[in-house]
Amino acid sequence: MDKGFYIGMKVTLNSEYGVVIERIGDSDWDKEPGIIRWDSNKQIDEEDWRGLYGSFVNAGGKKIDSTHQFQYINEKGELIRASELNKD
Repeated sequence: MDKGFYIGMKVTLNSEYGVVIERIGDSDWDKEPGIIRWDSNKQIDEEDWRGLYGSFVNAGGKKIDSTHQFQYINEKGELIRASELNKD
């Protein structure tokens, strides 16, 4: 079992899927993993779970398979442009 979030970790909670993204900042807290970018078509759809991994798991959150393919975001949590969504 995982002991906490890590950058690139794919997760699910309440039928939503997302990835833990990297934050750029000067403080140690800025670098703490736990910001989740949810797989949606919203420009910004993030949730801050830093320091709350136990609460995330208790709420029903869990790590998912690293091969999971997102619909709207890439592996880094960046929104995929509409032109890229329909690539064959």
